[in-house]
Amino acid sequence: MITLESWLEKITDWYQNRKHDQDETLQKLILSAPDSIWGPEVTEQQSKAIACWLDGCLRLFQSMRYQDPTKAYPFLQLASSKLQATASQPIADIELRDWSMKRLQHLTVLALEFCNQQPQADWQQESTMLIESHVQFMAAHSWNEPRKHDQGNRRIH
Repeated sequence: MITLESWLEKITDWYQNRKHDQDETLQKLILSAPDSIWGPEVTEQQSKAIACWLDGCLRLFQSMRYQDPTKAYPFLQLASSKLQATASQPIADIELRDWSMKRLQHLTVLALEFCNQQPQADWQQESTMLIESHVQFMAAHSWNEPRKHDQGNRRIH
C-alpha cells in the first residue's frame, strides 16, 4: 500500500505538471489514496492530502459532468462516502470530523443541483434519495447542534 508521504508527492507532482488530458492519471491517484488520509489524527501532511484528494474528486466530476454524467456522479458519491466515514469515526480528531461534515454538506448541495439538471427521471429519484439519506445522516450525528465547550475551535482547511 502507498504511504501518505508517497501519495502526497505524486498528487503534488500531478498538480505541478497537469494538463487537460490527465484525467486517467488523476483517477488512479484518487482511487489509490492511503487510508491515513482519513485520520484519525490531523497532521499537516494529512490535512494537505485530504484537501488535494477532495479537490481531485471535484476536478474529475467537473471534467466529466456534461459529456458523461454517469461517470462523473460516482466521484461525488465517492467523496461523500469517504467524508461520511470520516465524520462517523468516533476516534477521529473532532476538527477533522467537523471539516468532513461541512464539506459533506457542500457536496450534497452540488449533487442535488447536478441531479436536478439531468433530464432523466432516474436522476430525480436519486435526488429524493439523496435528500432523505442526508437528513438521516445529519440527524444521526446531531451535527447541526451548537458546538460544545469541549469540542475545540481549531480549524483545518
